[in-house]
Amino acid sequence: MSVKIFTVFHKVLDERLVWAEFPAAEIDRYFAPYAVNIEKPGKRLVGLDGKTTEVSSESPRVIVEHDLGWHDPALQARGFLETSCYVHAWRNRLHEPFDFFGVTQYDMRWTAPAAAMLRGLAEGGAAGGRTAFGIVCGPLVDAQGQFHPLAFEQVLDWNFLLYSYNRHFDQAWGIEALVGKPLTLFQTYVLPRAEFAALAGWLEVLCAEVYPWANEPPNATHWGALSGYTERAEALFMALRLHEGRIELQHLPLEHDAGIPAALGVTKDHYGQASGR
Repeated sequence: MSVKIFTVFHKVLDERLVWAEFPAAEIDRYFAPYAVNIEKPGKRLVGLDGKTTEVSSESPRVIVEHDLGWHDPALQARGFLETSCYVHAWRNRLHEPFDFFGVTQYDMRWTAPAAAMLRGLAEGGAAGGRTAFGIVCGPLVDAQGQFHPLAFEQVLDWNFLLYSYNRHFDQAWGIEALVGKPLTLFQTYVLPRAEFAALAGWLEVLCAEVYPWANEPPNATHWGALSGYTERAEALFMALRLHEGRIELQHLPLEHDAGIPAALGVTKDHYGQASGR
């Protein structure tokens, strides 16, 4: 199986912190650094050898979103964050050469079990191409009909997300379809090619549907809040594709390491009012 994973970064990506389990040849095979907001200067890539290079439109190995043939700057400007990688990869057909395509983040450390899982996938061990990989954080809706706390049911309109999914995919699911399904978060997935295309195509539609109302009072108004909608939409997509029998799901054992942004001097301003991405 051919696999490619875009690792999104907005300021700096240090290969030693995320890909230490892989030799350079495997990094080149499986991963591509994906730079967003390139118009903001000072982006850096640190290699396994510790060498730091300034990222530009001419940087080898780096996918620069700003320079893609189809480019919608509004997706980053409106704070959709990693979602713009999904949409741009799909729109520019960058996923098409690969059996599996994924998106991860610069602060996700590939553990030894995750590296082994990726190698196994590349060797053809993923249930006939139906297995999807995501970071499972618990049950989305429990047997009593209660959403997981990280679903932020009181903040995000899950009924709208369900309505949007049903309309886009011509389905008629209710909340009961989510009971017992996994909650996957962090916009971090490795998916079969067709499922990646299905998700990314819906995300493009959803980005237009939730703007601007989901970023206006009484909803959160800071930059980056809209990514909360699309992050949960991705979780809903995974749960319903599982419900429909289209995929099998495995937990992707990455370590979301808060020490990585600190080590790199990167602030996550999208959790507040600033937008310094």
